[in-house]
Amino acid sequence: MKTASKTILWLVIVLLVVTAALWAQSRTPTATLSRTQRLELVDKDGNVRAELKTSGENTLLVLYDGQGRLRTVIDTESISFYGTDGKLLRKFDAQNAPASP
Repeated sequence: MKTASKTILWLVIVLLVVTAALWAQSRTPTATLSRTQRLELVDKDGNVRAELKTSGENTLLVLYDGQGRLRTVIDTESISFYGTDGKLLRKFDAQNAPASP
């Protein structure tokens, strides 16, 4: 067999192998569900900037500023805002919120 024919044969074989591998990969099911008890969002330095987590019967979204200070907590019943000194500035509670029209 001539060298050019061997090269073409090898290219065809490689193409078939690659095509078969890609087809098999596309047939592999991907995860449709991810489960965790806590999810952290970190900045480029690895500092936690936000958390999504559960606490007892509640679900919380907790936000921190660039210095790692707690700034906002959103749960299923309220939203709380904190100052840079860590003191509660304002809390909006679903139980006391005015009814929408």
